[in-house]
Amino acid sequence: MMLRNLYDYIEILLSPLPEAVRWLSAQTPNGFAIVAERLIARAIDHLEASGNYLRTSREDTITCAAIGFLNRYGIQATSQPNSRGHVDIFMKHNWHAALVICGEAKIWRGPANHTGGLAQVLGYTTGRYPFCFVLAYVQVGQIKQHIETLRIHLDTTLPEAQQGPCVRHQAFNWALLSNHHHTSGEAVSVLHAGVNLV
Repeated sequence: MMLRNLYDYIEILLSPLPEAVRWLSAQTPNGFAIVAERLIARAIDHLEASGNYLRTSREDTITCAAIGFLNRYGIQATSQPNSRGHVDIFMKHNWHAALVICGEAKIWRGPANHTGGLAQVLGYTTGRYPFCFVLAYVQVGQIKQHIETLRIHLDTTLPEAQQGPCVRHQAFNWALLSNHHHTSGEAVSVLHAGVNLV
């Protein structure tokens, strides 16, 4: 294959994951959150494609697979402790220190367990980050039913100062968005996404 110019080279080099370019060019928390959602969706696809290997794995093993996928494309993703506890997935912008996304991951053991993960991730964010996520690794049962059970639970109990009902995510299956009034006084949007390992 003959490359005509530098533009062709860059286009071919970056074509496997265009979100990586968007990630690096993100300048605002909202723009960063939009790109993070796309990357999370790709990581979920990767985990689900490996479902036969991960179906009986521990939570930290599955999370390491997700972090490895993200880092493979130059995304700075880690699992690390902070003064508020252990952050399962911590995604940072390489050039803008204020652009951070925190995520919690739980093996699906019902909506109450998932809500515990929600409390954890909202504690990590300090309110400084307007977006975070909770992944539900579904290893048994029907994921569609589990996420519907979660939606009903969240909308009934409105945990962690949830502001109104959840909204089904428009871009990917088995995902909900909820808005929360953080203890800092800031609004934080939370993505609740199911990962089908069955």
